[in-house]
This record gives sequence, structure tokens and C-alpha cells, in this order.
Amino acid sequence: MFTFETQHAIGKLGEHLIRRHYESLKNDEGGNRFICRDAKFDEQMKGADLFIINDELGTRYVEVKTDTKMNDTDNFALEIMIVQDDGTKKIGAVMKTFPDYLFYWQHPTALVYWWKPEDLVPHILEWLSQDAYLIVRSENKNFFSRTLLVPKDVMMKTGVVNEMMVSYHVLEDTLANETKV
Repeated sequence: MFTFETQHAIGKLGEHLIRRHYESLKNDEGGNRFICRDAKFDEQMKGADLFIINDELGTRYVEVKTDTKMNDTDNFALEIMIVQDDGTKKIGAVMKTFPDYLFYWQHPTALVYWWKPEDLVPHILEWLSQDAYLIVRSENKNFFSRTLLVPKDVMMKTGVVNEMMVSYHVLEDTLANETKV
């Protein structure tokens, strides 16, 4: 069973990685290409972790997920539902379409996957209706989540999942902060 504190710290680590990645990108004059801030409370309730601003792209909300088991399983763990101890059910992170992008970090590597949630949701619904992949129950202190395990090759074949590598400087900085976050 995961504790909220452990999961929160892992999530913050992934947010740190994405934030540092975008803050490290410079324009031709050496200035920052992107400005990042934490999502406000109401934005967080809609599924965003970070708000990113760029002159070329405008403003974007992003959700960040950190997967510490993907190296072993070769699966994406897609949280489709959260069930609170009192029985209240909420939509899982990958089903929320408020964020413009979902970043999925394969901890502790430099590899990050990303997609537009609205583009992946139809695939998730199809997989669920076909009962195509295993759904696991992940226990936490005050809730449990239902998580769909989808093989990496299947996710990549959707054509909506992209890969990016963060710099090793950003990765090392993030991993050095692992015990601090």
C-alpha cells in the first residue's frame, strides 16, 4: 500500500523534472523560452499540476505522472478512477481533459512520454469496452484507484503518444532532489 505522503513526494519529483526541463530551455538571446508556475488550487482540482507560458505556444496546463515501475513492467499505468473511503467516486487523472498535455515520466530515466488527454481518452474507452487490459486496484491510505495497465507498444501505436528526452543535467538535478521533495 502506498501512503499519500510517498505518492505525493514521487509526484512532486515528476513535476520538478518537467518544470526544470522547460525552465532550462533558452531562446537565441539566452533568456527563458518558457515560464512555469504551479497550478492554482482550482486548476489542480481540474487535473493540472503546472501552468506553462511561451510566446510561441501561448499558455498550457499540464498534468504530470511519475511511474516508478515502468522499467520493470513495460506498461503504462493509467489511473481511470479514484474511490474515496466514503465510497465517493471520481474520474482518474488520465480521463481528465482540462490539462492541455499529460506528461508521463519513466522514473528514473530521462524518458518522458506526453500526449493530449482528449486524444487518448477514446482509446482508453475502447480498451475498457473491450476488456482488453488488466485493471488493478492500487491501495492508498484514504482511497484506492483503479488503474488500467496498457503495454507500452500499444500506447505508442495509438499515434497520440510522443516521447521526449530531458537533458541529463535536468535529470541529475531532479534525482538529487529525490530525498528533498
